[in-house]
Amino acid sequence: MKKTYISFSILIFSFLVNPLFAQSKIVFDSLVHDFGDIKEEDGDAEAIFDFTNQGNKPLQLKSVKASCGCTTPNWSTEDIAVNGKGYVQVSYSTKNRPGPFTKTISVRTNGNPQVLVLTIKGNVIPRPKGPKDWYPHEIGNLRFKTTHILFGNILNTQKDTVSTVIYNQGIAPVKLKFDEVKVPDYIKVWGTKDKLSINDTATVYISYDASMKDDYGYLFEYFQLPTSDLESPKKRINISAHIKEDFSSLAEDGSTPTVEFDKKVQQLGEMKALDKKSVAFTISNKGTSELILRKVKASCGCTATKPQKTTLAPGESTKLDVTFTAGNYNRQVKKSITIITNDPKKPESTLYIEADVKSTEGN
Repeated sequence: MKKTYISFSILIFSFLVNPLFAQSKIVFDSLVHDFGDIKEEDGDAEAIFDFTNQGNKPLQLKSVKASCGCTTPNWSTEDIAVNGKGYVQVSYSTKNRPGPFTKTISVRTNGNPQVLVLTIKGNVIPRPKGPKDWYPHEIGNLRFKTTHILFGNILNTQKDTVSTVIYNQGIAPVKLKFDEVKVPDYIKVWGTKDKLSINDTATVYISYDASMKDDYGYLFEYFQLPTSDLESPKKRINISAHIKEDFSSLAEDGSTPTVEFDKKVQQLGEMKALDKKSVAFTISNKGTSELILRKVKASCGCTATKPQKTTLAPGESTKLDVTFTAGNYNRQVKKSITIITNDPKKPESTLYIEADVKSTEGN
């Protein structure tokens, strides 16, 4: 009986001293931090979660990950000794995030528990809005509601007008020189006033006459608005429009062109950097009236395109010659070609060329 007691004691002792049973244990002072009400204008809100290693081996934080990009953690990266202390610091970005929030931070350790979750919560009181919010684009001493005038889809028979607002945030009046704006005939620019006092606003109108443009597809251009502002006197305004054909007046007999392509993708295979390769797409008119190729445009200057004919009678076909010049890539490359026609069902089509470009660097 005495022999059995000694063996049992030895077993218990071995269990306690065996390093296989040593384990770190993370214990946080608190798993939740409530910021309460915080002001957006005060900037990032920070909280620190302190913890202790109550195990019997050093503690390591394997990873600390926040549930979203608005929360940034920082933490003790060194090993935490037995009974030692560490921290997880959490920063929450309040900018443009008004209202209540609850975010979590997952902490992974080498001990017990292996994973636990910290939580921060609170309520962001929005900051008062001002000119920087209403007119977010800054050029010199003037702020703009937008500097990119979007006309969106517009028919080639239409005219449209879009506006933006200018605000003078400077310490001196600024003259807007509309009479010196240089734009093509299809664009007109004017404003509600030609002089901005301090903290004053003016509305600028831009009209776009697509019937005078004589073009199709997505178009981008810009103009300069001269001013008396000593800082950046010329203000750049961008304009974009997508001109589509007006098919409201189709042929009375119902005849229409129908565009068809022999393929939508051409494989160029393997190419060396800076090499050139040429292929051709076949374009056919399967309709009952004349097909017109209004526009052929490649997505980049590295691709040259030229149709052999731009007008096809019913049943007629033509070749679209495409030459691709590979840049100094080292990857799969895909380029697009937009075809605009007078086919009312498919006025815009996209073709592609693909190549596997091998860089010459290092050879």
